[in-house]
This record gives sequence, C-alpha cells and structure tokens, in this order.
Amino acid sequence: MPKVAHIMNLDIGLKIHLRNQLLYLKQQGYDVYAVCSPGSLVLQDGATADGIPVKLVEITSAITPFEDVRALVELVRYFRSSRFDIIHTHSMKAGLLGQLAATLARVPVIIHTLHGFYFYEGMGAIARASWKRLEKLKMALGNYTLSQNHADVVTAIKERICAPDRISYLGNGIDLEAFNPSRISREQVRTKRQELGVLEGEKVVAIAGRLLVEKGYLEFFEATRLIRQRDKGVRFWAFGASQPSRQGAILLTDMRVRGLDQNVSFLGMRSDMPELLAAVDVFILPTHGREGVPRVLMEASAMGRPVVATDVRGCREAVINGQTGLLVPARNATALAEAVLTLLNHSDFANRLGAAARVHALGHFDERVYFERIHAVYQQLLDRQSSRIGAKAYTWKAGSR
Repeated sequence: MPKVAHIMNLDIGLKIHLRNQLLYLKQQGYDVYAVCSPGSLVLQDGATADGIPVKLVEITSAITPFEDVRALVELVRYFRSSRFDIIHTHSMKAGLLGQLAATLARVPVIIHTLHGFYFYEGMGAIARASWKRLEKLKMALGNYTLSQNHADVVTAIKERICAPDRISYLGNGIDLEAFNPSRISREQVRTKRQELGVLEGEKVVAIAGRLLVEKGYLEFFEATRLIRQRDKGVRFWAFGASQPSRQGAILLTDMRVRGLDQNVSFLGMRSDMPELLAAVDVFILPTHGREGVPRVLMEASAMGRPVVATDVRGCREAVINGQTGLLVPARNATALAEAVLTLLNHSDFANRLGAAARVHALGHFDERVYFERIHAVYQQLLDRQSSRIGAKAYTWKAGSR
C-alpha cells in the first residue's frame, strides 16, 4: 500500500485540520504517518489518539538557521529510512523544510496544501515581495500544490509563482454531521450560556482563532468597546490558543494592563465548539487576510449562525455578502462594530442570513469532497511516477488494504 506522511509545524494542526483527512486516507488503503513539532496533543508513544504514528521533529515558526538545518537533516534521514511514496506538507515552514527534505530523500511524490498565501492585500511592498519569493521557492520544490481557495490559484499563475499545470483548487471543508444545529437542543444552548455566565436577555458575539494580531483581535477589542457604548447587554467570547512566541502574538497580560480585554471572556481551546456556536448570536472573524478558507467560518455557517468577516480572500469564499453573512473592510473596527450591531438589532435579518449560511454550508463545505480530490491527485501523481521510472505500479482500489 502507498506510504504517505503529512507534515505540519504544530501538533494542534493534526487534531483540528488533518485528523479526519488522515483517517480517510487510512480507510482508502494508505499507510498513513504524520510529522510535527512536539506538543501536548501527541501521545508520548509518538502517535495520535487515533493511533496514527507521529514523528516528532522540532519545526520552529520563526527563522532559526541552526534549528532549521537540524530539522532538515532529521527529516531527510526519516524519509530515507521510511521509504515514503508521498510526502504531503502544510504551512510555510513545514512546506519548505519538508519538501526540500523529501527532494533530497528522493521521495517519488511531493505535494503541498496551500492554506493561504502569506502575503495578502494591504501588505507593504517589501514584505510582500519577500513572502512571494519564499512561496515561489516552496512551490518549486514539490510536484504539485493544492490550494484551499480559488483566489490563490489565480494569483499563483498570474504572478508566475507556480506553473498552471502544477497547482489546482482543492477547497476546504468540515464534518457537517458534527456541526449540525439539529443535534443541539434549546435546553443545551440555555445550559451552555448559563455555564458561561450569560444572563437572560443578553446577546453573545464570538470570535475564534489563534491570539495573533493578524487574526484581527485588536479590531475586535476596539469593536467590543464601540458596541458596548450602544448596547450594554452584549457578551463577547474569544476561543483560541495563545502563541506567545509567535510574531504578532496577543499577550493577555499586556491586553489586561491596557484594559483592552475588559469586555471579553477568553475561553481558550475548546472541544465543544458545536455547542458554543449554537449559543452564539453573531460570529465574527476580522482577519487581515492570510487565510485559505477559514474553518471557523465554515463551522459557524454550518451551525446556522450569522457571521461578520473581513472582505479578504478566503473569507469571500466562505461568506456571500448580504446572503449568508456580512463582509466588512479589514482593519476597520468601526465597520466591524456597525455590522455586528446591525445583526444584533435586526433579528429577522440575522436569522435569514443564518438559515442561508446553513444551506450554503451543506452544499459547499463537506470535507469528504476535498478528501476525494486529494485521493484522486495521489493516484494521478503515483501513476505518473510509476510510468515515468518503471517503478512498482500503484494500482489499488479505494477502500482496499
């Protein structure tokens, strides 16, 4: 059976972004492995909770030459000794190191999933040019790139970052059965709101994402202040992991000293997102732009919640402005606050958007669709390599072992 390893920087990516994808590939007959940095979500014996073997390699997010070379050497040795048929990378750093290591180890098929270009609308010219060069290098290392959104495919080809025959649209999706509002009763919603201190008649606005400036938290803090000036009966929840070592990290201690978080309940990482989203009146994502297709927008939409997001790539593919949610300019706290207040003050309009968002999610956000696309690309590239070098033929049927 074909042997495949997926590589991400952080262990949280294995749980949130890749868990169901890896299990699907395993069901299709692949021998599945994962590589990530050490973390609490990977069991001590080097496996996920689902039993998928994990090789722990420290892959830092920042540029750390010594650690990067050490990680590269470790990856090359692991790929050579394990004799993988496919290396599939995710994120910028893991994409660069993983694909270079796979090339040096002569892995037949090297694929990268593009979770949104690191350069985005409004970025300075020098920073944009630097990120563009890195993206071009990353795409040159592998055989093929799968993009989560259409916009990045167009950009990659138009700006000659990647040849047209080396990139295609993948999409993104979620487990629609898990994010199904009919599975959560009104009593469960009432209990969850009471558990988190929401009083009768109060409304809840929530944001989810890693605590980084680029996710729009500064605009969120300012919007909470503006909203509370006009409506004292609004609560604000924030779900997401703190990443103090990352550039642009939101430090809660600093926010508290500055009084920017006084309206917000920070709930950290949660395993009860469907229940929490069911208890939310409006969900927001004021990201600055580095997105594939944001998972949290798909989840909120699938739960029938009206959403407010920024009018940037990725978000535009998750939200139809005025139909399934509202789009506002990035880095604009005033526009964000006004959109939220519009939904809070016009419940019929908000309910229509939420109902339409659920219908849209059912038609566009089923994770099984993009899992099947990945499987098809694997088969195509393996067959191409097999015919090119006269190696073993990869002719197995879906679901076989």
